[in-house]
Amino acid sequence: MRLLPRTALIAAGLFAVAACSSGEPAPPEPSGSQRIVFVGPRFDIWTVQGDGSNPARLTGGRTPGVTGTDVALRSQQEQRVRYTWPTWSPDGGSVAVSRTPGIGGGALASLVLFDAEGSAARPLHETHPLAIPLVATGAPHYALWAPTSETLSFVAPRGPGQGLGLFVVRPGDGGPYEVAADAPLYHVWSPDGRYILVHRRGELLLHDTRDRSTTDLGADSLRYRVPAFSPDGDRIAYVVEEDGAGRLVTSNLDGSDRVPLMDIPGEAAFAWSPGGGSVAVGTKGFSAVLYDDLHVVDGDGAGANEPLVRERVAAFYWSPDGSRIAYVTVDGPMEWRVIDLTSGESRRRARFIPSADFLTHVQFFDQFAPSHLVWSADSTTLVFSGVIERGAARQVWVVDAVGSEDPRPIGEGRLAFWAPSPTK
Repeated sequence: MRLLPRTALIAAGLFAVAACSSGEPAPPEPSGSQRIVFVGPRFDIWTVQGDGSNPARLTGGRTPGVTGTDVALRSQQEQRVRYTWPTWSPDGGSVAVSRTPGIGGGALASLVLFDAEGSAARPLHETHPLAIPLVATGAPHYALWAPTSETLSFVAPRGPGQGLGLFVVRPGDGGPYEVAADAPLYHVWSPDGRYILVHRRGELLLHDTRDRSTTDLGADSLRYRVPAFSPDGDRIAYVVEEDGAGRLVTSNLDGSDRVPLMDIPGEAAFAWSPGGGSVAVGTKGFSAVLYDDLHVVDGDGAGANEPLVRERVAAFYWSPDGSRIAYVTVDGPMEWRVIDLTSGESRRRARFIPSADFLTHVQFFDQFAPSHLVWSADSTTLVFSGVIERGAARQVWVVDAVGSEDPRPIGEGRLAFWAPSPTK
């Protein structure tokens, strides 16, 4: 099934933020009406409702001038332009997309900012010849919006022979500035959009976007990739080295008041629960590809010795309501499983072969989880791209995470995520 209607357009206000008259947050939008954004087989970008209806193309179509505001509509087939890794702002108003080749003369790639209707505001970054072309397999950039949607951070090539850098830009308020350089670079935003926690090589840095200052927290470790902020923004989680061993801890933002959660004999990935009461932790041996187990640890360390899952885990993702964790196991083919944290029941949902781009997401799930959403806002369904039946085309699949319905294809695609819910 292919979604290629010629006249589909993005409707104005498609991702406008809804508000309740009482001022209370509205309930999450049902997954059937929430939009999915996906990269088609020809590297153009589409959105579609979760039930497969109302497809609309964000890129492709007519061919404007190079410097116009409609770069997003450049003809894919005539210009051989490719768009990928769309990163939507939490408020739904803007989307950053990697474009190859770049907009400037000779540029290898560009990170371009669009509005929700598909018009490009401007290029934010260009990758020039002799620079590192990709930050990960198939990804010219990695972009992450601040939760406030006011600021965008991104990892991109710095220049010929200069490696990668982490940049921050406030769209419409000047150009990007560099926060840190030298890969590996992983980062996460504080909930209020003020701070960025950066794990550069082994160093843990706290960057304040208000005065552009950066503080080394003196907590070096290579046993993890992405640090974490608690949902209320008061605490941070990371791994430290103590007496030759690793330990997952939480602390205040300045590194004081450390509370140990669990020992890390090798390496770990972790994510705070949406409610903030616990942390999901996967552990593995040094340089291993897969995690050996999955724990859910309370804020005081309770539960550290009792794995929730004892399987070969490639990735794991909290549901938005914190009631479940979806995880990908690898026992032959990959498989989606969902565990209910109240009952402890783990259910098999779909065996699959990931698309090449979704495999990149799985490999770096702890970095991609906050920027490219696999869970619907109502915590009932998952979305991914890949193959369920051997020999079939890559499809975008919607997976029932709470019931027993079979996975449902909604179109051909290389990469797919949920767009932010307009009620979020």
